[in-house]
Amino acid sequence: MQNRVILPLLIAASVAFARGSFANDATKPLASRQQSADEKEILGTTFNVVRPSGDANTLRFALRIVNNTTKMVEIQFPDGQTHDFVVSDSTGKEVWRWSDGRMFTQAMKSKTLKGKNDTVFEEVWNTEGYHGAFTAVATLRSDNFPVETSVQFELP
Repeated sequence: MQNRVILPLLIAASVAFARGSFANDATKPLASRQQSADEKEILGTTFNVVRPSGDANTLRFALRIVNNTTKMVEIQFPDGQTHDFVVSDSTGKEVWRWSDGRMFTQAMKSKTLKGKNDTVFEEVWNTEGYHGAFTAVATLRSDNFPVETSVQFELP
């Protein structure tokens, strides 16, 4: 009778021990403009705001995330929303937010990046009627690699 109880406990203990022995060194959060050298080695980011040729009323936002390591990196998200783009005018008033009016799943989500690979989050904003100086903020809504970066631009 004792073997029936002891054997499952030993198996459970060995599984728990083995699972706890794997350290995930890729859990350091990234913060824009304050990245340490270690954090820069894991993920790199680029944020571009581009006006497509021939379309005077559209801006394309692209947040590129690059795995700078040779190992796979899992980016974890608290829900279905992986990113967001926000545009504010020169007074700081928010004039556009990509996620406004959208619905996202409540389930946790993850994205795996193979070593030396990248992923790009792109969205488009209709700028018709807007003029002046603006600031665009791109956010990667990750639990383990949060990123927030901004770019200033002008609309004629």
